[in-house]
Amino acid sequence: MNHRTGTVMTIDRRRTVWAGALLLAVILIAVFCGQRDQPRASQTMAGPYSTPALSVEAVPPAPHVLKSGPLAAGFEDATRKEFERVSAAAERGDVHAQRRLAELYEKCFLVNLRRAAYLEGIESAARVHPDPDAAQQMRLTGERVFAQCGGVDGGQVIPLDAMLAWREQAARQGDLASQLWLRLRQTATAPLTPAEYGQLMEQVIAGDDATAMAYLGALAQGAAATVAAGGDPLITGLAWQITACQRGLACGVGSELMDALCFNTGACTETDGTVVLRLMAAEQQDRLDAEIARLSTQLGRRPSRQ
Repeated sequence: MNHRTGTVMTIDRRRTVWAGALLLAVILIAVFCGQRDQPRASQTMAGPYSTPALSVEAVPPAPHVLKSGPLAAGFEDATRKEFERVSAAAERGDVHAQRRLAELYEKCFLVNLRRAAYLEGIESAARVHPDPDAAQQMRLTGERVFAQCGGVDGGQVIPLDAMLAWREQAARQGDLASQLWLRLRQTATAPLTPAEYGQLMEQVIAGDDATAMAYLGALAQGAAATVAAGGDPLITGLAWQITACQRGLACGVGSELMDALCFNTGACTETDGTVVLRLMAAEQQDRLDAEIARLSTQLGRRPSRQ
């Protein structure tokens, strides 16, 4: 099967409401705020690197090709060094390190909660993928993430309070991306209003922070605010996320965005996250391009800071 065709078919078959790959870290917090007492294996997969609808019960062992090899050890060692570096810097008050430490915790929260269940969930998803090539890539991606998360606090369970505390600390020190991340957690009880969206948009444009752009895209996708302002939440959200990629956010192979897209849409053979994001508005490319151009104009085409 042509991998591009496989990607389209997978996204089309799932038809899930996707509020941005970078919103998925927020979803896992909502899940575990209500399910913190000995969650079932299937529940532990309801996060950024999983297919929540699939059960992992009675899944045969997977061929974990990276689990104990030198490549896996290299991934784990590199993440361990980064974790130690940013942890020390975060304790010293470095706001960028505080944000990065929170991101590492968010990436690995579910993985380290029950590591064996994580691998079983990846195998469960891979076994039902319609494209064998993408299924194998999903396994390899899962093994890599598993190895990387072994380097985050030694693979131990990550306290939810610690993950939130570093986000809150970075937000207090003025990190706009962390402020938006925390705002995403509140959308279920406090929906975004058109006025607030406009204010946040001004801040994101002024800050020129690619990660903040992606979070604003997730906020816009999940809100009626842009509809009230004459826009389309899906188009506005995707345009912000694609713009974030264009302005420096890592969106290629091995990025956290591509990992999330692989596990949650099945698009595991693509090499550019913007291609997958575009497929989510496959019949509205003209509108999407127009919105991306509008955002680029507002950003003034300044060189990215990231």
